[in-house]
Amino acid sequence: MRKVVTLFFVVAMISQVTSISGHDNDANQLQNCDFQFDGEKANSSVSFQTSLGPRVPGSEASSALRESIKQNLTGWKIIETTHFVDGMILTNLFATWNYGLGSEVMLAAHYDTRDRAERDPDPNLTMTPILGANDGASGVAALIELGRIIPSMNLNHEITLFFTDGEDQGEYPSFLGAKAWSENLSNEDADKIESFILLDMIGDADLTISKAYPGNDTLWERVEIAIDYLGDNCESYNTDYYDNSTMVSVGDDHVWAIAKGIPAIDIIDIKYGPNATEFGGHWHTHNDTADKVSAESLSKIGILVEYGLREGIWIDARNTTDSTAESQEETGIISSVEDEKIVENTSVGLIFIVMIMIVWGNLFYFIIADNQSKV
Repeated sequence: MRKVVTLFFVVAMISQVTSISGHDNDANQLQNCDFQFDGEKANSSVSFQTSLGPRVPGSEASSALRESIKQNLTGWKIIETTHFVDGMILTNLFATWNYGLGSEVMLAAHYDTRDRAERDPDPNLTMTPILGANDGASGVAALIELGRIIPSMNLNHEITLFFTDGEDQGEYPSFLGAKAWSENLSNEDADKIESFILLDMIGDADLTISKAYPGNDTLWERVEIAIDYLGDNCESYNTDYYDNSTMVSVGDDHVWAIAKGIPAIDIIDIKYGPNATEFGGHWHTHNDTADKVSAESLSKIGILVEYGLREGIWIDARNTTDSTAESQEETGIISSVEDEKIVENTSVGLIFIVMIMIVWGNLFYFIIADNQSKV
């Protein structure tokens, strides 16, 4: 009897550990795969954007792109904010649907392009701005196409498309527009934002996406569930682009959402081109052109985000303890969030070890007691 009790105790303890270390979030399922996101239209937007030339802050091309975005989002509430940073005039653009309903979901992408090509093989071109077909135009194209179809979704919450400026300027990418937005965002307004989904470098014809940190664990779990569902139930949806065996560390605009305690993730391909290494290939070179971007890749990510909107996976992501921090020091935001993740995982591991020691200690005691009683 004591052995039976002990085994029951072991099972109970292991179940408790499992409940501590895991989440149980299931995405609702669509009845069909009739998605509206059009990858060809998004790809046409990439070609249009690159035809404007480099869209560095303050340039005519940058202004022309903003005007085009606004024309494509008829009926949306448009707000532009300007910020003078590091000698540049930055303009963030926000387009909101269902304004005033609350429970805001933010979909973000940077519309500026790199002011230099420091990784270009031609040393004579390293200090000239790039066209940024993938690094800039792809995320913007996806947002514009989502903006076309969102009004027909009959969603019961706000959706804001956030086009950030100044993400890719300076010696190192600086996320200046997102930083300015974060610094001017009150805690009360930040608390109203359900999630911040960043799309960056998603058009690579050789698309490879991995879970990126810092980022909200709940949102990433739901993304993986959504990808599995789409792959299992939608015949034309190929999930080979998602690598669930690796995790990458990425600093991007989303870190400034994390700094305000907003659940955020960055859907990004950091291996640009065939057989590219992390932050290699065509990244930050003059090879970042429209021919390296595909409608198929844009469609895969666009449909994933559309599915998430229809099924509500971007809502109610705050009920978890993960890498989202309410406030961080500006100079150490990425490392601080990652350290928090490490501490959390270490704590769960220590709890598990202690529980196992208690279980085996009790089991050993009962075995000795049984043997003594038989003597």
